[in-house]
Amino acid sequence: MVKPATILFNKVTIKGSKQAVQMFGPAQRAVAMAVADCVEDGTIPADEADDLFISVGVFIHWQAENDALIEKFNYQATKEALKRAIAGSPTAAEVVAAKSTA
Repeated sequence: MVKPATILFNKVTIKGSKQAVQMFGPAQRAVAMAVADCVEDGTIPADEADDLFISVGVFIHWQAENDALIEKFNYQATKEALKRAIAGSPTAAEVVAAKSTA
């Protein structure tokens, strides 16, 4: 359990039990730890944590083998995304300006 309330969704079809275990093992732990650490370090204000909701899309390549790397990469990605979201980065103007390069 983590606050703010957080859900994960897979970005690709899970192909087999191995990938399901990776999603709901190291990836889920990584996301929960990143959210908790963002509350602990003040990125997410603790007094707002009960009123927020976080949705995280997780990609795990079907050939991924290393659970430690799955956890590490998902932790880093989640923490970076939360810091950027709280900071308002990128701005809407930046997104519009860069849309032709996507």
